[in-house]
Amino acid sequence: MTDRRVLDPYAVLGVPRNATPQQVTRAHRRLAKAHHPDLNAGTDEAAEHMRQINEAWAILSNPVRRGEYDRATGNTSHWVSSRQPITPAAPSSTRTWATWRATAAETEAAPRTIRPPGEQPIPRTRRPPRPSPQPETFRDSGWAALIAGVLILGLLIGAIIVGRLAL
Repeated sequence: MTDRRVLDPYAVLGVPRNATPQQVTRAHRRLAKAHHPDLNAGTDEAAEHMRQINEAWAILSNPVRRGEYDRATGNTSHWVSSRQPITPAAPSSTRTWATWRATAAETEAAPRTIRPPGEQPIPRTRRPPRPSPQPETFRDSGWAALIAGVLILGLLIGAIIVGRLAL
């Protein structure tokens, strides 16, 4: 029977030590498809290799377990889970977000735009003005559609009758 110890998971999956989680996932899927025991029936080597692939995946897919493994082996990878979080710098101003709103006094003191009488106000949107409704004509009524339908039907019936007479 083979030795049950775990090999280097990075070597088993064939990824570098600074591999991203996405690279680890792709390598695991590729190797799992190639070495799955159902595809390689009757070989104990495929089952053993699949066990190693799954153990390596269990270590490298979990950030905590990957960090523990990297610390134990002395790997200083970028993806180590023990990495200190980034702390934001202190704000450059002492005002909070709520104080940025204008107070009533500031609103009243704000300069106003005074327009001369008769000048059009600035439109609030960039939409074009609504078109004025056009007067309804005979073509827009339902009677025009009815007359057109009757004419087409009459022409169709006339063509059928003329076609039968020509025979």
